[in-house]
Amino acid sequence: MINRVLVAFALKDEFAPWRRRHRFRPISDSPHPVSVTSFRATEVYVALAGSGAPDAHHFHDLMTQITPSLGIVTGVAAGLKPEWRPGDLLVAQSVSGPGGEARIPGDPKLIDLAVQCGAKPAPVLMTLPRIARMMAEKVRLASLGDAADMESLTLMKQWSARGIPSLALRVILDPVEMPMTCDFEAAMDAHGQVRIAQILAQLARRPQLLPDFLHVARQSRRSLKILARFLDRFFELLDRQSSASKARAGQNVSGRAALGLRISRP
Repeated sequence: MINRVLVAFALKDEFAPWRRRHRFRPISDSPHPVSVTSFRATEVYVALAGSGAPDAHHFHDLMTQITPSLGIVTGVAAGLKPEWRPGDLLVAQSVSGPGGEARIPGDPKLIDLAVQCGAKPAPVLMTLPRIARMMAEKVRLASLGDAADMESLTLMKQWSARGIPSLALRVILDPVEMPMTCDFEAAMDAHGQVRIAQILAQLARRPQLLPDFLHVARQSRRSLKILARFLDRFFELLDRQSSASKARAGQNVSGRAALGLRISRP
């Protein structure tokens, strides 16, 4: 039996470093663009939800088509506490809304697996309706969570409603003291993807933002490479553990069958 895992990124730029490491092939008859690759007996399907998850509604149809056994949401996050530094890989023990409401726990077995692969457990990942751009806002939110994104709660609610074990894995892009001076939200299209032309227009109007933008770009490249390597370790270990579990289950079935034969002999 093949395991199927549905992985959600927000941005195509977040997915790109990991995509380059594998042969992802598009699924032609999918209701929403999705690509798939394999880690031995584990099929990994990747789809984009967009920043703020404007395309999350498509994941209902994807789950019906793919019937995943696991759901994982991943990408970058903002650190809200000083201990979380750029490039830190966090696994969320729970995901909540901006006021700490609607908390959904991550699957304990998947959390343990992520920690074995080098992730650091974070008690609360907050999903916000917009980017936390300024240090003062991040400091204020630190009493409610460890890091912030804009998609995890939306997707984990869907998976939870279907009884699918799920997990949020995030790499820190901007630490608490680092402002995001470019207005990335204003540069998003309807699907939550960054329009680089809009960013360039901002820089043309305010060239003093260029050093900050270049710093974010360098930080992003580094953090997403760390995430890509981590995802390889995670799925390789997930596949090994799943295969070992199935092998043990097969041995138990064979043993019971053999015992039944011995008992049934006259």
